[in-house]
Amino acid sequence: MANGDVDNVSHDLISLLSSEERDYLVRNNGDQVKISNLIGKTVGLYFSGSWCGPCCHFTPNLVEVYEELLPKGDFEVVFISSDRNDESFNGYLAKMPWLAIPFSDSETRKRLKELFKVRGIPNLIFLDATGKVVTNQGVRIIGEYGVDGYPFTTERINFLKEEEENAKKNQSLSTILVHGSRSHLVSNDGNEVYFWLSTLIALLWSGPVLLNM
Repeated sequence: MANGDVDNVSHDLISLLSSEERDYLVRNNGDQVKISNLIGKTVGLYFSGSWCGPCCHFTPNLVEVYEELLPKGDFEVVFISSDRNDESFNGYLAKMPWLAIPFSDSETRKRLKELFKVRGIPNLIFLDATGKVVTNQGVRIIGEYGVDGYPFTTERINFLKEEEENAKKNQSLSTILVHGSRSHLVSNDGNEVYFWLSTLIALLWSGPVLLNM
């Protein structure tokens, strides 16, 4: 998850996201939000562009995670555009509920891409509450874990991986065949057949049985 020396420092969000003429970010409705409002939050820097197919595919996934985490009050996303003109930028931002570097501030957008060594998009970098990079693999993490990956730290991801491994080791016939409140199979005539684990094997071999998915 490393990205060179840039990972080893705590970035000051105001210095990172502002310019000499600007101390705010924008929303898709034109509202301006002070960058200082992001201090102390987990912040995702989302490098993306409307012309990029994988970006357009990933953005709705990020929207879903964002809207679920927003009520916590300690999470925000900032869009850093790779769009080619203001019209495409505005059209793409209209699909995003989070903040953005204004398209007119091309110098800051370029500086951020160079600072974080962004070579391709979509690219999602998460900073923790101190401004330190916790991962530059946000796209992969969101794709694999969704909101469960929050706050997207190495510790959290390792915990989720360990849970997955334990689940695989502890998998049994009951966890494979029993789903939620269902404790029965369905025979080919539509009748529900309830079972105890001790007789499960016998039931499986008694004739064609369809799982009630």
